[in-house]
Amino acid sequence: MLTYRLCQPADCQIWIKLNRDFMVYEIADDDLWGGTDQVSDEVFANTFAEALETPELIHLLLFEEDGVPVGFANLMTIFSVWTYGIAMYLDDLFISEEHRGKGYGKQALIYIEEFARKLGCRRMQFHSDASNPNAKEFYQAVGYQPAEMYFYVKYFEKIEGDR
Repeated sequence: MLTYRLCQPADCQIWIKLNRDFMVYEIADDDLWGGTDQVSDEVFANTFAEALETPELIHLLLFEEDGVPVGFANLMTIFSVWTYGIAMYLDDLFISEEHRGKGYGKQALIYIEEFARKLGCRRMQFHSDASNPNAKEFYQAVGYQPAEMYFYVKYFEKIEGDR
């Protein structure tokens, strides 16, 4: 059975490993993400610690099957004038490849929506890479509708490992 919980400081290495697994999958298509996959574990650990210290901005969820980590979600809260309050932005959702096909993605999304509602969020939004047809199919199957938009990125400062 899939369960979820907020990440704790002791989960740092688990979170780093799951994020690196996700990057291998996601960055294989392109390198829009500015070399994030090249940074050291120390940089990731610092990012993890900073995220845990700013729960008003970001929540890191860990998904587990019988206590074994199988995936994660990085969630950001934003204030939306169009929503008349806070909205949840799903930055990343990842289920390890060996645990796919069990309905965990759908269950994880149900947990995320439940979590967002408990925080008082009025809307859930996210982006999905256009080169990932499985994600598009999945999100539409669970009731999300795509909106034709562009996603723009500009990095301001280099971090360790940037090219």
